[in-house]
Amino acid sequence: MKQFSELTIKILAAYLVLSNLGNALPFIIAPASWGISGPIPIAPVLGSIVVPAVIGIILWVLAPKIAPKIIRSTDGDASISEKGLVAAGTFLIGVYWALKSVGVIVGQLFTQGTINYGYVTVLLISLAMIFGGRFVTTMYHRLRTAGTGV
Repeated sequence: MKQFSELTIKILAAYLVLSNLGNALPFIIAPASWGISGPIPIAPVLGSIVVPAVIGIILWVLAPKIAPKIIRSTDGDASISEKGLVAAGTFLIGVYWALKSVGVIVGQLFTQGTINYGYVTVLLISLAMIFGGRFVTTMYHRLRTAGTGV
């Protein structure tokens, strides 16, 4: 089970790095086609490529240490429990949203000097999902078993 959770974290890390690079590469290669006549603005590049790449590399390296903390099997078998699956999904969605919102916030802050507070809200919610996985798992279990007496 530990290998599966490590693999999913590493796949997410690779996806974050490669998708952001793929989205920004046309902008870097041909800025004139995007209506930019001068040099490429560095802030959107930092926000959309460098920040997700650094966090993706950190996720990749720390995946063996993160995986056991996210998914805890209550019984000793190799299968993942329902709570473990919810906790892993909550963590991975939180990381994805956090990276996307940080990229947008950094890009907007340095290019426009303003921040879209909708993305700040998404960042706060994603951090709550990353660090509050047990709460989400507990609430999911309570909602799923409501009225059953379990």
